[in-house]
Amino acid sequence: MKRKLIYLAFVLGIFSCIGNALAADLVDGPKYNFVCADYAKGEVCVVGSDGEIKRVFKTRNPNDVWALPNGEILFAWRMGVKIYDREGKLEFEWNSSEKRDEIHTCQPLPDGSVLIAQNGRSRLLEVNRKGEIVREVPVKSRNNDLHMRFRMCRKLKNGNYLCMISCDNEIREIDPQGKVVRVIKEIPGVKLAKAHAVMRLSNGNTLFSTGAGAMAVEIDKDDKVVWKLERKDVPEIKMGFMTGMNRLDNGNTVISFYQGSHHVIEVTPEKEVVWKWRLPSQRTVVSVQVLDGAGDASKGQVIK
Repeated sequence: MKRKLIYLAFVLGIFSCIGNALAADLVDGPKYNFVCADYAKGEVCVVGSDGEIKRVFKTRNPNDVWALPNGEILFAWRMGVKIYDREGKLEFEWNSSEKRDEIHTCQPLPDGSVLIAQNGRSRLLEVNRKGEIVREVPVKSRNNDLHMRFRMCRKLKNGNYLCMISCDNEIREIDPQGKVVRVIKEIPGVKLAKAHAVMRLSNGNTLFSTGAGAMAVEIDKDDKVVWKLERKDVPEIKMGFMTGMNRLDNGNTVISFYQGSHHVIEVTPEKEVVWKWRLPSQRTVVSVQVLDGAGDASKGQVIK
């Protein structure tokens, strides 16, 4: 009996060491304070650089999330958008009046209004802080897929919009009247499947995540790939469905994942992993914004 107990303790010790090693491997970050959204769990979380969750906003299926310099947190949830102040008080909300709808996009704009992509009505809206629709731009997808129609759309400084039309596996740039001025799709070597996030960088290039393709891709104005991160580049990370991204001033990219071994990673332009993060309490992270950098998200100074 004594020998069996010694053997059991030995085996448990081995598993404990393996578990500790895996835990250390899974969590060596984050290096920043950040805010993220967990779609399946229904939480928007403010996370400290120690990896501890400092604040949680409960909601249904949150996706796009932003932090503003005045401490406000803006996020899209299943049927609308919400803004909370730095004390955690609900300051603004806009809800869709449609019976069937999904909202996955929000973006703070310089005049205080919010860009919203409405999947049900298949349109972009700009809504002011009174809840009034001040601009509407219809955007029709080829495939009629309520859930996958839009992901993270963006208004550009020139007034155009980048529309992430996930159900069509393409990105369209349209002008304020809704005219298509550019279509990004079928790029050699790029798996543009259920694409999720898109942004226009300060150098004029376009950065996007390919969702099910699990790629981060940067292209120039001629759709030539100038940088790409895929599974084979970071074998230490089990990359699942790639979702939100945040391009930092130092040129590094912070990326979140809906599935896989980690929720958030930071990589250099040379594709080296700076840090990786996962907490057992989180499940499906779909967007992320680093809070430690300078810049006003409403003025396009935060690239995500």
